[in-house]
Amino acid sequence: MKYYLVALFDEDSYKNFIPIQKKLSKRFRANRNSPVPYIPLEVVENPNIEKLDEVLNKIIKPYKLFKVELTNEILISEARKTLNVKISDIGYIKRLNRLISDTLKLYNFNVLDLNSESSMHLSIANLNFIPKDIKKSYNDITYKSDLETLKVDRIEIWKISNNKKETVIKSYPLKRNLYI
Repeated sequence: MKYYLVALFDEDSYKNFIPIQKKLSKRFRANRNSPVPYIPLEVVENPNIEKLDEVLNKIIKPYKLFKVELTNEILISEARKTLNVKISDIGYIKRLNRLISDTLKLYNFNVLDLNSESSMHLSIANLNFIPKDIKKSYNDITYKSDLETLKVDRIEIWKISNNKKETVIKSYPLKRNLYI
């Protein structure tokens, strides 16, 4: 069973991003019942959940809320069949992702290399199929938006299932920062 570590945003960020998600989902004929937008960090295969919980608590405990910057590039993952918006993978998110990955490998978790196919991204919709016209112009897909940053306020462990109530296994809220 695969478990996904994902970064999620605060309510204000979701409210500002929903119109962009709907517009892009309609443009690329994506699934309307897509999950909330998230940043996939790691995929761990068949972990001991108690041990994983203990390790992630140690890693995430000192981290505060932080922002990620969106770019105007759209990525389509053919392997995962998802529609993604590229984020600037510099700063806090990059450091947190590298720390989680290295620590989980140190504790002998079976971590799949998630970010090797492309840079870090914000997954916004699931695609049932990828149309040929999109594949042809894959390299020059962009969008325009006034939204530049989103605030990450928690990290969660997900188990993908058909029942939405069973998706979230554990949530790790980040510390509140007075300046953000």
